[in-house]
Amino acid sequence: MLKFNYGKQGTVLESVADPIEDVINRRVVLAMRSAQPIHMEPSFVSLIVPSEIPEVRALAFELTQGNCDAVSLSTQESLSDLSLESIAPSDFISHDIEVIMRGVWLTHHPDAEEGVFFTSLTTEIEEQIEELWTYQPAASS
Repeated sequence: MLKFNYGKQGTVLESVADPIEDVINRRVVLAMRSAQPIHMEPSFVSLIVPSEIPEVRALAFELTQGNCDAVSLSTQESLSDLSLESIAPSDFISHDIEVIMRGVWLTHHPDAEEGVFFTSLTTEIEEQIEELWTYQPAASS
């Protein structure tokens, strides 16, 4: 499972071994026991990455191998979902790719900007997302 922590210092991505249901249940129990409000709703996060990096192709390949409805790829220009079969080599050359992940947003208030986003994917897809997250473009001289 991937956990995106949104806070004042930015966003941090963590890989968590526990099932998403267990983590959310623990958070709900903690909120109830500490008399703190909790808000949970289905949501999504997206990550824009350059299409020319190898990790994008690796992710697209992983998505074609399994049943993963929680992740989709879009071109930044159209923002419409691409079917994995329709991704042409030119899409990887000429466009940035938006990686959209569906999951659960958990926070203390519906309008809060700080909170946690959870999504559960296959190990291979999670590893590809982590690679994309840590991608640093080469500095041009």
